[in-house]
Amino acid sequence: MDSSSSTEAIKGGLIVGLISIILTMLIYTIDISLMVDWKFSLGSFALSIILYSYFGKKYRDDHLEGFISFGDAFKFIFIASIIGAILNGVFSILLFNFIDPELPEILIEQVLKNTESMMETFGAPAEEMDKALEQIENDMAGKFSVGGILQGSWAWLLGAGLVSLICGAIIKKKRPEFE
Repeated sequence: MDSSSSTEAIKGGLIVGLISIILTMLIYTIDISLMVDWKFSLGSFALSIILYSYFGKKYRDDHLEGFISFGDAFKFIFIASIIGAILNGVFSILLFNFIDPELPEILIEQVLKNTESMMETFGAPAEEMDKALEQIENDMAGKFSVGGILQGSWAWLLGAGLVSLICGAIIKKKRPEFE
């Protein structure tokens, strides 16, 4: 990848990261419980696919005469999504540790409430529910601290790779063999 593609990927990642931060702040001000809702998470993932695909296609069409290999598309989106994830990670550290240090407890309570409700729906026995809820509470302890967020950074790489695979497949376009 040349410097112009890296610059465009970084720019796309910054824009998607900022959009993600704005969306998170909107949800934070409207209804905190949506921050741990699986439908919101799925919608955010879909939005990131749409946005990264948009920036990838825009780069392909504006700088590469409308053609890009899967490998180059993957690299472009991977750089952009890593930048977006870093920006989001820094914001998460600020939100959970400085802006609203009580927010992690509220989110953990909401996750426990959602899980209990789901388990009741499936008819889980009370002692299994208690064990599961205790395990979730233990697993989530410290996840919102600076160290916990940084330790979870492997998930950023995994997410960036998944987004890059999907978007790379969407935006790749082979040059016709006989032009």
